[in-house]
Amino acid sequence: MKKWVDKLTNKAEQWHIPQLLTFWKRGNAAMVGPTIAYYTIVALVPLIMTIGSIVSLLGVNKAQIHDTLKVQMPAGVADIVIPIVDSVLRGGFGTLSISILVAIWSASSILSTIRKAFNEIYGSDVVENGLLTRIVSFLWMLVLLTAAVAVMIANSVLPAIVKALPSAPGISLLKDFASQSWIYAFVALMVLFSLFNYLIPAEKMQWKPVILGSFIEIVLLLLLNSGFGIYSKYALKNASFYQSLGSLLVLLIYLNLVAMVMVVAQILIAWFMTFLDKPEKKKILESK
Repeated sequence: MKKWVDKLTNKAEQWHIPQLLTFWKRGNAAMVGPTIAYYTIVALVPLIMTIGSIVSLLGVNKAQIHDTLKVQMPAGVADIVIPIVDSVLRGGFGTLSISILVAIWSASSILSTIRKAFNEIYGSDVVENGLLTRIVSFLWMLVLLTAAVAVMIANSVLPAIVKALPSAPGISLLKDFASQSWIYAFVALMVLFSLFNYLIPAEKMQWKPVILGSFIEIVLLLLLNSGFGIYSKYALKNASFYQSLGSLLVLLIYLNLVAMVMVVAQILIAWFMTFLDKPEKKKILESK
């Protein structure tokens, strides 16, 4: 029996299971998820104002925004968010101004909360000033928004370029490939989530674990969207009398689950990094 237990213990240490359990305990996904969801709800309108102003400036029409939201979100959640987007975009925020910077500052509260949660996972002992953390989050929000806009431009331009290519052997196959919108959506998500998971934590990150963790995060979100689309359909149907309240609750639950997936993905990234860390660093991480 003792031999079997020792063998199991050695196997667990070989797979760094103790470190994984430590990261899981620090992550506290069940508590962090609702907090992130709350700040997301609070900052939702400023965030939509910011993105809407940028895409309006770039000439991206409303139909493209609707299509993107429908691809990235469950049907029930997209039906809730799209009217909010339309309402905000009708508000006349078509150009960049001081009000947009204020909106980004308000939306950066989400990143500030997520950054603190991610730092807890790594046991980061960096003492950050509240105002400084908010400023850093504001800068990261600008970086991520810039990346998001760049990806949207690429998604709009690349298919048009491929379709404009003259007919030639192999070009038709390339055109068929370019017509698959899910490929652009997947590449866009990989770029954005990899940047997000690399830039937000205070810990020095490594690209291989970040890319692998981001891939798992996208898969989990796709599974969440598939399952939640069914749930939201019946939840909103049964809550028809309290339609507004029901919509808010469905959105809040969805954001809570998305936040939990983000925290779980960061826990996995931290775990993957232990396989690349030197033994001395592993001991330091465990002792934090």
